Amino acid sequence: MKPLPEGSPLFRKIMVSILLASVFFLSLLTVVVYYSNEIIEDALLARQTEFELANTIELLERDPQATLPHTASLKVYLASRQSVTPVPGYLFDLSAGVHHDLKIGDKAYHVVVASYGADRIYIEYDVTEIERSEELLDLVLLVAWIVLLVGMFFIARVLSRKLSGPIAQLSQELSRINPDQRGIRLGDRFEDDEVGRIARAFDTYTQKMDDYVQKQIAFAAMASHELRSPLTIVQTSADLIASRHDDPHIRPHLEKIQRASANMANMIHALLAVTRDQPISGSDRRVALRALVDEIIEILHPETSAKRITIDNNLAPNIGIEADRTLLTVVLTNLVKNGIKHGERSSIRIDMEPPVLSITDSGTGIDEESLQHIFDFGYRDADSQGYGVGLYISKLVCDYLGWGLELLPNPGGGIIARVTFPD
Repeated sequence: MKPLPEGSPLFRKIMVSILLASVFFLSLLTVVVYYSNEIIEDALLARQTEFELANTIELLERDPQATLPHTASLKVYLASRQSVTPVPGYLFDLSAGVHHDLKIGDKAYHVVVASYGADRIYIEYDVTEIERSEELLDLVLLVAWIVLLVGMFFIARVLSRKLSGPIAQLSQELSRINPDQRGIRLGDRFEDDEVGRIARAFDTYTQKMDDYVQKQIAFAAMASHELRSPLTIVQTSADLIASRHDDPHIRPHLEKIQRASANMANMIHALLAVTRDQPISGSDRRVALRALVDEIIEILHPETSAKRITIDNNLAPNIGIEADRTLLTVVLTNLVKNGIKHGERSSIRIDMEPPVLSITDSGTGIDEESLQHIFDFGYRDADSQGYGVGLYISKLVCDYLGWGLELLPNPGGGIIARVTFPD
């Protein structure tokens, strides 16, 4: 099982998500440690200076002339003793209260100024070493934040590979499936997790699709058999009648029957090949488009006559394409019939500007929403009386042959059907 490549979108999303979460929580932890240290430091200094202030006041109450504490880190001054023990200028001008992190040269002090009757007490606590320790702690926090973030980057890569592994395996298994394969099952290859549930859901879907495809294949085979049998009877009967009768009134009708049955037999064979995605060997030959369209117009004459629709075949006699004649007939017949279906006392014009063949009608047209679904199987607009199969078959055939097919609204009213053949 290969993990997803590190350039894949899913790998990047997992990686970025883990890194963002890591940055957030590491930053939050760093901020909490930093401010916790500040709060604890301030609280300890406050307690220490309050203690020293209370001791100083108690000492002075016992002996107003007592010697005040004066050590390397703690110095206590009285304003009234300025002449004996001068109060530093930077303290003398301070207002009553607490003054934290007072910077004097390279020293830092925590100072408390308090009133003592008419006098004033100055307590100076040297916190230079504490501040240096605090700066060292800040540096340690910064270095730790960077180191942990770098470590989380590598951990995130490992976790991303681990998390993306089952998805990569599922993706690889799916990509190897051939549409012609049946009975594919993936659920037993995965653990009982989210990916495993997706695989088992896919198995359920493919099982239903296998059953559906099998029924369709069986139906197509049965339909082909059941249609070919009566067609064979029609063809042989028509041939037998034609061999025994030479009546000029009967002959044209027999020829129509023979031609129609032969076309239908070819159409069944071709459409079955398309639906099964099988090649139609030896079927491509040059087809004269104008002659083919004339045949289609003749076949559809009863319908156009009933609706008083005129069809103009503007194709040049020398225009032809390499294609299967039967499938081309299916496409063009359905497109012309679509124009007839949406017309009444209208006209249909067939033109070609290679490689595009256009069938333009001046009928009632189709609204934009219906045009979006016109090639869907079984789709019928409000005015349709058919089964919604003709245009679906035409699109299926065009996709199979690599032709382009589109239906557009005609600015003058009606529809423009365009078939684009390969150059």
